[in-house]
Amino acid sequence: MKESTEEKRNRLLERAASIIDEYLEWEAEHPRPDLMQIEEVALKLRKELGQEIAQVAIENQASRTPVPGPKCARCGKEMRYKGKKQTQVESRAGSLKVERGYYYCPECKESIFPPGQAVTVTRQELE
Repeated sequence: MKESTEEKRNRLLERAASIIDEYLEWEAEHPRPDLMQIEEVALKLRKELGQEIAQVAIENQASRTPVPGPKCARCGKEMRYKGKKQTQVESRAGSLKVERGYYYCPECKESIFPPGQAVTVTRQELE
């Protein structure tokens, strides 16, 4: 379900507050940090907030709904929708959970997950 703008704002503000609290705890534990320590904590916390923003964007994008019957890149026949599957994706913003429609061609055993990226899947993985 797509979140409203207000729900996204609240979710992001809650995460930002948590990250600020994490920084303030770190600051209390490090009364005289050097520049490298400051950079390390700043980059770590920036990455955490960036990951949350990217996760919110991915979860709320309209393209998450399944695409009906894409054509198989190998044989050209219509692929079958096998439901949604979740995967962990490493992006420039960090590790993200992505759920997309999964399609399978029974003719040549090709699959697409997420749509637009072909991957090889063994028969055991489909069962």
